[in-house]
Amino acid sequence: MYKVIGIDEAGRGPVLGSLFIGFSIIVLESLKALNEYQDMLSSLGVRDSKKLSVKKRAALYELLKEKMDMKFAQLTPALIDSNNAQGGTLNALQVEAIVRILEMEKPDLVLIDALTSSPEKYGDELLSRLSFECKIIAENKADDTFSLVGAASIIAKELREQELAQLRLKLPEILGADCLTCGSGYPSDKVTVAFLKAYHSDERINFVFRKSWASYKDAVKSGVQRTLSDL
Repeated sequence: MYKVIGIDEAGRGPVLGSLFIGFSIIVLESLKALNEYQDMLSSLGVRDSKKLSVKKRAALYELLKEKMDMKFAQLTPALIDSNNAQGGTLNALQVEAIVRILEMEKPDLVLIDALTSSPEKYGDELLSRLSFECKIIAENKADDTFSLVGAASIIAKELREQELAQLRLKLPEILGADCLTCGSGYPSDKVTVAFLKAYHSDERINFVFRKSWASYKDAVKSGVQRTLSDL
């Protein structure tokens, strides 16, 4: 039997919420069956999650549960901030999380969307961290090239969106019925920026923010400046 894992992530850039790494795991009779399996995924519409509607992505996520095994790693804001405080990088934190899952699964082949502009070096770095032998194919935009990586992209994105959906439901309970919503979590989102400015210092929800992010610090700074100008 031949185990293949596709890997992709969602949520590197947001200022709030977790980063999720998705793992789409299949076991085939031989490597030759991989192309046929990926063709099947493509026929279902599996592709880079960014190119799917919300409704289509959610439907595919439920369908993929029946087609493969799924795993994920969740890097919470607290974990990301702790890592940054210790001088670590987000790439290194992701690599650690990926290696942990791969060590548990011990695949024969890994298809992964590379985090750097040097995919081969990234693949070699991953391989050097593993205690077992396997083949790693790392490419930029691998979620466009390999539908198995597209499936991992869908897994990661859907899990992140589910986390945000749960947060939106809880916010009125935590902050009150007239509270602002958090938006997409990205610093380019005006709704998210307004949420940051309003609640960045609120200890009731400090667990949702990536406080080491420049966008969070900018919001804090703008809030302080506004408060001083109102004196």
